[in-house]
Amino acid sequence: MDANLCKNFEKCPIYTGILNDKTTTTQIYKKQYCTNGKEGWENCRRYQVKEKTGKCPPDLLPNSFKTADQVVREFSL
Repeated sequence: MDANLCKNFEKCPIYTGILNDKTTTTQIYKKQYCTNGKEGWENCRRYQVKEKTGKCPPDLLPNSFKTADQVVREFSL
């Protein structure tokens, strides 16, 4: 596996195409978060929440303005 690729990419709806009609946005997210090595993943809100709880709301965006702790509380994770 590519060392710069997030370990969650296979099941991540952002990486796998939840934003079907937003190809450019998806590519930007992938470049900034999914394939940008550890620095990219650690800035991804989805990654942060999954690391804390083992799960993540499917529609959470990587650049959510909410902190990981806020997401965990809001979704009772």
